[in-house]
Amino acid sequence: MKKFILPMITVIILVFGFTIKSNAQKQSNGLYLTYNDYLNHKLSYSSVVKGDKIAIHDFLEGNTVTVISNGAKQMIAKKELFGYRENNHDYRFQDNKSYLIFDTAGFYLYSHDKLTQQAKGAKPVTTIYFSTKADKGILLLTQENIDKAFAMNYKFKNRVQAEFENDNDLTEYDDSLNQYKIKELYTESVK
Repeated sequence: MKKFILPMITVIILVFGFTIKSNAQKQSNGLYLTYNDYLNHKLSYSSVVKGDKIAIHDFLEGNTVTVISNGAKQMIAKKELFGYRENNHDYRFQDNKSYLIFDTAGFYLYSHDKLTQQAKGAKPVTTIYFSTKADKGILLLTQENIDKAFAMNYKFKNRVQAEFENDNDLTEYDDSLNQYKIKELYTESVK
């Protein structure tokens, strides 16, 4: 009897683990209707029924998202949504643009690919942005914007001015700490 119970428990654990993983994979894409939905990882329109899909309309910064669910097509204004999740990445909407949320420790860092005129035509260039909280305005990551957004955190503002010569340096990454240098300065300033 003991020889039978141990393998049976192992099978139950494996099946349970597979079920949880499968459900998590099914919920990997969808819309965050509100800021609280984002905080609670509650996705809407995340069905995996064949034929269901979500179109974000990022080209030329379209102002709507198209949802096809159970054969019904619905258009939702981006300004009425917080953001979306796609391929295990979270995005936030602001001014009809999608910003990839890539760091949330202390304050939020985002990236957005912007078409920039180059010598041989327009090419996408990744630009870094930030916000003090997930529901606050997204600003270009510059020393001036850091000064304004963190006006009461003198220690952080002064360290940013002392450590970084220009705005391009604000995105320096510390491989040894596995984090952005600006995040390290922020963490030290709130201790």
